[in-house]
Amino acid sequence: MKSSAAIVRFNTGVISPMMSGRVDTEEYAGACSVLDNFIPSVQGPVIRRGGTRFIGETKYADKKVRLFSFQFSSEQPYLTEFGDKYVRFYLFRHPIVKEDGSSFEIETPYGENDLDGLNFAQSGDVMFIVHPDHPLHKLVRYSNTDWRLSEVALTDGPYLPVNTGEISLQPSGTTGNVVITASADVFAQTDVGRHVRIMHPNNPNVKWGAAKITEYTSPVSVKASVFSDRPFLSTAASKAWRLGALSKTTGYASTAAFFEQRLVLGKGNGVYGSETGKYEVFSPSGDDGTVKADNGYGYELSSEQINDICWLSSGRVLAIGTVGADFTLSTSGGEGSLPMTVKVVRHSTYGSEPVAPLKISNTTLFVQRYGRKVRAFVYDSNSDGYVAKDVTTLASHITESGIREMALQQEPVPVVWCALKNGSLIGMTYEAEESVRAWHTHTMKGAFVESIVTQPAENGRYDELYLAVRRTVGGGEKRYIEVMERGMTEENDAPSECFYVDCGLSYSGEKVKSVGGLEHLEGETVAILADGAVQPERVVRDGKIELDVPAAVVHVGLPYVSVLQPSGLSGLGEYGVSENGKKRISSLLIRFYKTLGVKVGRNGHTEPLVFRRTSDRTDCPPELFSGDRKISFSGCWDDSAVIRVEQDQPLPATVLGMFPIVGVNSL
Repeated sequence: MKSSAAIVRFNTGVISPMMSGRVDTEEYAGACSVLDNFIPSVQGPVIRRGGTRFIGETKYADKKVRLFSFQFSSEQPYLTEFGDKYVRFYLFRHPIVKEDGSSFEIETPYGENDLDGLNFAQSGDVMFIVHPDHPLHKLVRYSNTDWRLSEVALTDGPYLPVNTGEISLQPSGTTGNVVITASADVFAQTDVGRHVRIMHPNNPNVKWGAAKITEYTSPVSVKASVFSDRPFLSTAASKAWRLGALSKTTGYASTAAFFEQRLVLGKGNGVYGSETGKYEVFSPSGDDGTVKADNGYGYELSSEQINDICWLSSGRVLAIGTVGADFTLSTSGGEGSLPMTVKVVRHSTYGSEPVAPLKISNTTLFVQRYGRKVRAFVYDSNSDGYVAKDVTTLASHITESGIREMALQQEPVPVVWCALKNGSLIGMTYEAEESVRAWHTHTMKGAFVESIVTQPAENGRYDELYLAVRRTVGGGEKRYIEVMERGMTEENDAPSECFYVDCGLSYSGEKVKSVGGLEHLEGETVAILADGAVQPERVVRDGKIELDVPAAVVHVGLPYVSVLQPSGLSGLGEYGVSENGKKRISSLLIRFYKTLGVKVGRNGHTEPLVFRRTSDRTDCPPELFSGDRKISFSGCWDDSAVIRVEQDQPLPATVLGMFPIVGVNSL
């Protein structure tokens, strides 16, 4: 007997083969077995992703880079390219250059092997940079060609807990340059730059003084410079002292965030907050020992295991991810001169990877330990606590190699992009309120994606995904900065304006027969869209290609294939059960939106659709097609009824729904 079916949404995304038997779930109706280079929308249709446009080469072809966003405002979002001992800058796809036309860059202390450990916290024109092997630095923008990177001169902290043993410290003076002598071994050669705080009695109160170690003499003696506003009270020995938490000896901060007008640093299992509004001052108390609301604080996380902090995420509370557990830090009190209370609560023991989290509304997305799962850390009113929900349950296979980086694109479709450790790019259309968590893969020819970041587009109406890509071009290794285009826009959807090639460039002007400027694709076979018409692929020679027909608007780049294959049809037949019967699709109606050039069929056998009408002019490409196309489906009797849509031309494709007629053989 024959049955009609309707596949009207694809917003479950690609699902794991382990889920292929769960035909009983609501999610199965919108699931796909293959969803490559398509982006499912929140509403249900799938849209072919746009191609990537070539922006430029990185400084070194043989060394990796990391991309970070420096967003002073939505009108001034700078892209930063951190590489081996340097950083370069871009504004709206354009590299910032010096007067001689060369790239503007500044020197950094971070080598290629340090890049994965960099983390950032930005406030206006200042971005604080942390790395576990380097002191805290700040990058300050004064103008497009005036950026300055310097080590932060922290004042009075942060500190480890107060000494509780019998060892005493004795300063040789109260101000200026002094010698600090210990009663037993305390100091190490790597303590240079470390802070030290010493308390002396001052009946009936106490007084704290602080200094910065400037030279190591021996395990019991160092030279130090006393902070001018925190002199020591006397030169007597004292057992009440504390050493700085950040140093080459102990390591430096690995994470940073702004929370309640404080710069918060995470180091080891400790969280350290600066004074309110004073991001470089961490004094835990006044010099008289009085703790006020605006003083800095330090807190060591308590759990069965001592685990390093992997990330911080600021919101109503400060969410904290460690290798072995997830916490929240909140504060209370602190009015007037009263001290502030810091409260830390553990919520789960999933643990985290050192991947920067994403803040989406009231939710923090983080990568679970081992890099395979993404969890949504969010407040749950039922338990009056925070829970970490797995958003990779349906597509557990997609992150097998582990996640390296994440980036959030909010418009035009809310997508969480992930760069995997194996160089692949994947995405998740994410809208928690609509229960949409649709994963999709994105295959790029000869590409290894090393870093990703999103920034507002120049028109301020959507976000753009930037990628640092390692490519094999002409037999050699190259590293490029690329940006993913929208492909087409609602306001400009002429076929000639469609951009569906990777690592591509465009020409617009007088009609030409030859297109140059393609040295970055030397020796590669490229796809061509010229005045909206697909021309035969060409190999780039001497940085240029020859067109079959002269054109005024040309897009050239690497081809890629988009594939949509919904999960096998289920619930067909007289009794609504078809799993044990043979099935055959006899006809198919597909509803398209602004589409040209697709192929439809089954896996291993697809045929191109013809969209040109007899009334269309033959000297120009047909218009983008929106509407229904009825297809005579050349399917065969099989255990599953599978439909496959492919787009291998540099043209758009949007699928709104599929409506097959299926024959079912009952046993």
